[in-house]
Amino acid sequence: MATEKSGPNKTPRVSEAQRREMMREHLHRLTPKLEAMGSRQTEEARGPAMMEHTSANLTLEAMLAAGMHLGHSASLWNRMNLPFIFGERDGIHIINLEHTMAALRRAAAFVKNVAYNGGIVVFVGTRKEHRQLAVDAALHAEQYFVTGKWVPGTLTNPRPLLGKHFTYANDVWDVPEARDFAEHQAPPSAGASEKKGGGSTRYMQMLEQEKAKALARGDGLKMYKPDLIVALNPRESKTMLTEARLSFVPTVGIIDTNCDPRLVSYPIPCNDDSLRAVMIVAGVLARAARDGMDLRRGRLLAAVSQHNKEYIERESARSRRFPDDSASDDQ
Repeated sequence: MATEKSGPNKTPRVSEAQRREMMREHLHRLTPKLEAMGSRQTEEARGPAMMEHTSANLTLEAMLAAGMHLGHSASLWNRMNLPFIFGERDGIHIINLEHTMAALRRAAAFVKNVAYNGGIVVFVGTRKEHRQLAVDAALHAEQYFVTGKWVPGTLTNPRPLLGKHFTYANDVWDVPEARDFAEHQAPPSAGASEKKGGGSTRYMQMLEQEKAKALARGDGLKMYKPDLIVALNPRESKTMLTEARLSFVPTVGIIDTNCDPRLVSYPIPCNDDSLRAVMIVAGVLARAARDGMDLRRGRLLAAVSQHNKEYIERESARSRRFPDDSASDDQ
């Protein structure tokens, strides 16, 4: 049986628990030195909070610390970003954070207005490092997100993607005034005969089936397009941005110095390679959407409360004027 030889220069084995205890003691000894330098140290790990910034309290110092000013190489720049570029340093373009601040506040105000009016906001982040940010922003704003590949035709050609369920929903529920027209109008098809009046019997049967299902469920088959799309990486989402432009859906996107700002409706000049920078932008927009929804709820609750108050006052006045009617109603 071989035995392990011990020597004077051999490091003794340390268990995982002992290693953690040694690291804790080392950090405990460093705490007074770090506090003397002006920082407050705690033993709890604290990562950067996503929703700690708003368009009102965001400062240039926080943006600078997040690296939002760092662009791409000067040889890769897009000439349309010239108004947003502050200068060049070591071959890298520097973004003017004052323009970033103004663009972010303008985009946040627009997102807040869309959410206040009951619009649908979709956060799109297809990069691996942006997926969780898109999910967190959408959950905080109580909106929707897309983290996978954008399916071409989602906005411009949804009929083949959704199948027969789209037919009745798009023709009837989207425009209730065109109900009679949609029920008697058939789309052109290769198999339809002109002698039968241009209508497709199969289409009419399918329309009747979908009509029965829709009437049974209420408006369960109602289809909605987003009112706003927030793209965290618009350079990799050109198909989605093209469909949004053709569908008249406004877009907000993070534009680096190598990206064309004309791709989106509200460009935000910022470093899209910094996870912290993208987190700040997504957090500000998510907070704006949440504030808009809170204001909308408050307005609706105030309207309901005012309506109930007026109803109670009318009933009280009626009972005072006609006490006999109120007594008969109680009986």
